[in-house]
Amino acid sequence: MEDLFFILNSKRFMPFSVAFVFIYGLLFGSFLNVCIYRIPLGKSIVFPPSSCTKCGHKITWYENIPVFSWLFLRGKCSGCGEKISLIYPVIELLNAVLYLFAFLKFGLHPRLILPLYFISALVVTAAIDYKTQFVYSKVIIPPIFMGILWSFFEPSITWQESLIGIGVGAGFLLLAIFLFYIVTRKIGMGLGDVYILAAIGAFTGPVKIPFVLFLASFGGIIFYLLAKLLFGKKRLAGNISAEDLNSKDEKDVEHAIYFGPFLAAGGLLMFLLPTETMNSILSFFFGM
Repeated sequence: MEDLFFILNSKRFMPFSVAFVFIYGLLFGSFLNVCIYRIPLGKSIVFPPSSCTKCGHKITWYENIPVFSWLFLRGKCSGCGEKISLIYPVIELLNAVLYLFAFLKFGLHPRLILPLYFISALVVTAAIDYKTQFVYSKVIIPPIFMGILWSFFEPSITWQESLIGIGVGAGFLLLAIFLFYIVTRKIGMGLGDVYILAAIGAFTGPVKIPFVLFLASFGGIIFYLLAKLLFGKKRLAGNISAEDLNSKDEKDVEHAIYFGPFLAAGGLLMFLLPTETMNSILSFFFGM
């Protein structure tokens, strides 16, 4: 078996392996779209088969080919002509590209299923948080345990570093939430963000957590400024209420922003960054 995967990771078979991983990422990305739509509704992610949310038209196999079906149908349902959101092919392509980066960093091997699950869990969590401002523990908690398991296969992280990463990720945000509440008596962040950073810490270890937080904060600020100043959006987190923030000031609601997608993006970047690049960054900042 090891000989087979050695061959699949060789330069000779690289085009085949790249194509296989990319197509697998597209196909699984299609399933992620089902999860993103159905989980917030409390529906099964397996049954019934996919159908148009407006007319109920059952989607045939040739209408369910990732990306290509959306292009062929010109982004419309073949039954009623209802527009199919661009988010569907975007999620499929994003998942495929992220899978490809994971393969290029870790190679093709059965253990690769662990980081691939982690990637998809973050994609689903980020997309749902963006839509609903809610993080589902059943999606993001399993990767925490998978991160510990991953540390037994990946030489760049030990199980001790994985556990510390979970503690640092979760502890940092819990402390931030506590201090913010003590000072303002307002809720500045949800526990869902704590779960996300804990899962990231499980796969990356503690050293990368500060970089994840920096990238997430920087990305959130840029997004907020663009949305407010350039596009004039009054509210970004549409499902957040004043009660959720423990505030009586509606301006707090207008300024609220979903942080989960930015944490997920920062975590994926730090996790998939080539080892040589990461070592150079750590060497620059910490002399490691």
